[in-house]
Amino acid sequence: MTKSLHTKNFAFTLAEVLITMAIIGIVAAITIPSLVQKYQEKARVTALKKFYSTINQAVQMAVIEHGTPDMWGITSDVPDVLLTTIFPYIKHAKFCNDGNSKCHTADTLYMRRGEKLDTHVFNGGDGTGRAGMQLADGMIVGIYANMTADGACSINLGTGDLTNICGEYIVDVNGSSKPNTYGKDLFIFNLTKRGTLVPVGARNYTAAGYVFETGCLSDSAAGWGCAGWVIENGNMDYWHCNDLSWNGKHKCGN
Repeated sequence: MTKSLHTKNFAFTLAEVLITMAIIGIVAAITIPSLVQKYQEKARVTALKKFYSTINQAVQMAVIEHGTPDMWGITSDVPDVLLTTIFPYIKHAKFCNDGNSKCHTADTLYMRRGEKLDTHVFNGGDGTGRAGMQLADGMIVGIYANMTADGACSINLGTGDLTNICGEYIVDVNGSSKPNTYGKDLFIFNLTKRGTLVPVGARNYTAAGYVFETGCLSDSAAGWGCAGWVIENGNMDYWHCNDLSWNGKHKCGN
């Protein structure tokens, strides 16, 4: 006498499959943008630290050969000196300006608060002593030298070395690609009389637009004071929470 065994095959119905796909889609829509944002921010942090190392090394080499920046002849009449003096110490860099080729091809730059700027920061042409240079990895460097019209490196933006600023370097760490926004991919470094390269927003700044809290953290900030935070803390969490401080929280949720 035999006993027949009957097996039952279970499968998802079409409705169940559609519901599952919908749930997966909702989860992906919530999590993927956040993951992409974190990846982009991490990439920009890495790029900014690389830029800092590259330019700082070039500045130190220039100091050895030409003396401290107050001896470079940096004035509003000779603004390109900020770039031409360090140019020989940066491999495969390209110098560019309105008379040659424009470094930055985007139409508009943005402050953190959303205010629009044009690209003269990198391409010159506005009469404020600016010029540009493109590095081999695509980063674009601009300068501002009119702040030292007397050539004395006497601009005071804070304490210590920051009482003797000679000029500044502005970098777009991903070239002309978006978002072209201060505090996201645009950052500023000051060059001091002694040859120190200081990321704007570092602890010793006192000038409002260059202080981290008022120059970066606030939603109404220009975004100029963010580089110091990124270099020291390795994050861009000032875009995600507003209770960060040098003497308190150094990242969101901490």
